[in-house]
Amino acid sequence: MQNSGSNGSATSDHAAGLLGANGHPKRTRVLLSCLLCRNSKLKCDRATPCGQCLRRGKPDGCVYAPRPEKLKPAKSMAARLKRLEGMVREMIDTDGPVPVPPVDTKTAPEPNTGGLVVQGQKATSYVGGTHFLAMLEDIEDLKSYFEDSNEIGDEIHDPFVNTGSAELLMFSRGVPKNKEELLSLLPEKAVVARLMNRYFNSNSPSQHIVHVPTFLREYNDFCKDPAGAHLHWIALLYMVLSLGVFFSLFSAPHELENDSSIPGPDRFKQYRGAAGWALIWGKYSQPCSYTLQAFTLYVEGDFMNNRESRMNCYLLSSVLIRLMLKMGLHRDPSKLPNISPYDGEMRRRMWNLATQLDLLVSFNLGLPSMMHGIETDTGLPTHLKDTDFDKDTKVLPPARPTTDYTSLTYPINKSKLTQIFALVVRQAHALALPTYDEVMKVERELRNTWQAVPTFMTPKPMDQCVMDPPIQITQRFGLATMYCKVRIVLHRRYVSEVVPQKEHDYSRQACVDAALSLLGYQNTMHEACRPNGVLSQGSWFVAALISINDFLLADMVVALVIQNDKYWDEDRDFDWLPNGMAPLSRNDLLQLLKRSHSIWSDLAGSAPELRKAEVVVRTMLRRIQAQFVTECQESETSGIRTNSSSEMTSIENLTIDDSGPSTASSANERMVDNLADFSKADLDSMMMMGDTTGQIGSDPPWIMQDGYDWVCLPTYRATLMP
Repeated sequence: MQNSGSNGSATSDHAAGLLGANGHPKRTRVLLSCLLCRNSKLKCDRATPCGQCLRRGKPDGCVYAPRPEKLKPAKSMAARLKRLEGMVREMIDTDGPVPVPPVDTKTAPEPNTGGLVVQGQKATSYVGGTHFLAMLEDIEDLKSYFEDSNEIGDEIHDPFVNTGSAELLMFSRGVPKNKEELLSLLPEKAVVARLMNRYFNSNSPSQHIVHVPTFLREYNDFCKDPAGAHLHWIALLYMVLSLGVFFSLFSAPHELENDSSIPGPDRFKQYRGAAGWALIWGKYSQPCSYTLQAFTLYVEGDFMNNRESRMNCYLLSSVLIRLMLKMGLHRDPSKLPNISPYDGEMRRRMWNLATQLDLLVSFNLGLPSMMHGIETDTGLPTHLKDTDFDKDTKVLPPARPTTDYTSLTYPINKSKLTQIFALVVRQAHALALPTYDEVMKVERELRNTWQAVPTFMTPKPMDQCVMDPPIQITQRFGLATMYCKVRIVLHRRYVSEVVPQKEHDYSRQACVDAALSLLGYQNTMHEACRPNGVLSQGSWFVAALISINDFLLADMVVALVIQNDKYWDEDRDFDWLPNGMAPLSRNDLLQLLKRSHSIWSDLAGSAPELRKAEVVVRTMLRRIQAQFVTECQESETSGIRTNSSSEMTSIENLTIDDSGPSTASSANERMVDNLADFSKADLDSMMMMGDTTGQIGSDPPWIMQDGYDWVCLPTYRATLMP
């Protein structure tokens, strides 16, 4: 009771502070000058940036305070209920009454867990069982109970309108003043056409969420009446152009130089910033299909460009998922009324891509995914080309056979693996360790999913791929590396058991097998991308080529096995070698780790992230050597010779490369007794050691990482050129 009273007092004091002496609300002062002019007491011309800031050489500091929110008078309960009822009525009347199926009173109806999608005048909303639409009859009864004659206002308020300040996550400098100025940022029509072509021929992982025939038809309509276009469609256009610039940086940089004096990376940011402002002005909190398409591409652009802060992408992807929840994309279109076949198919495509992106970003940050707490029954996209259906399609045609290779083959199979990956990540974030039966259940699902992947989408020797499209080859590696990564994450806790248990042999075998496979893929792709290699021409990006986290994960597993003496004890009562694999010695695994380091060294010339990866593997090799040098010295001192003394001698003489100095740790380098005890701080400090030329913020914006579906190749090629 005391807390209640204090809270009530605080509320009344706050309310009194908002009122003047005569009881009327105080007028909020609007700050029109920028921050620097206000602090310096200078006259501000209110431009962006203002003249004073330009003269002082501080255009970036020209920031204006957001306009204060207007206070509205408090409404009575009855008034709020009336507005609520009116809004519901209006939503229902927008497209006519929602059909209610007849109910047979003789048989009890089954509980309904479904919902419906309400098409409003400005936005589309999904209505679930907790929505006020389900309580409309209760509102009728409550209204009379709270009847009040002193009602203020009778207008209908839309709760989905965003009345707050501009979304800071999408902030960019150079704010257009109006829609006309926004459209003026578009390049000439010929350049727009070429950038669109670059995007739609890039095989971008997001490309399938934009229906090409429909987009081209809408673009032609836009050319006839630009001012009449929906703001969120304009945002979609700008994101297509932004990504078109991004891909042109590698496939045809000379085209960008001929178009404009603005550098390509700056044009990418300019178009993406325009898309962000179009989303804000169009109130993306009231989403439509254009909103989701543009927002998804916006998040993808942040993932590719903003490597300084993955948290920003994590937050943006969470907003994207919530916008999709608002539109009901977590429910399969077959469970919802009034969804056309075209809209249903595009909703499936967008939902599956957004969940993949959210899972990937959260996994790389080590944080739970938004998807962990969401129940969804949305199915996979149908195996159809864009030319197989359009907005006028009444019934979707049958799916193409899985034996046909199309632009949807890779997204569909990756979505299947992602669904299993989500289960693995959920186990990894669980507060209680899963039982071994639960782990093996997920393993069986993962294995069955991988076995269902068409054979033409699984890796094969490169000499058998000479006639295959480069994009198909890289997609094979993309699926295979993801499968191996999922197996490692699922089973890696059993590799570092203090006392290895016999019943966990399968997990150790699966984890080691996946790590060795990943290192094999790394070497194969490295060789294929050398000059005159299969992937050196005809494609300027490689799927998962430099999947830094995945390959470092494999390096770490191999290093753990090398270091753990229990794995090399001849009297051990457990197995860790995959069935059917020839026996491996410590030297064999060391050579694999050394080869992986050699690849990182080849790639580390111009990309800071790759230099850091090289430092991580080099440090692991140094510490492995230091450990076994110490063991050799202790063995020699005691006069004891073990069967592995020759191995230890070879490890003692290990060098990072054939001509380099010994890799023994320096005296001032902190030692780690067990690689399994690496903390995030250890890894971060190792990564910082490799950044000797600058901070992450100075990296080129086109360098990719984190296992996304592709990485640009020109920088990679440059490291291989003589």
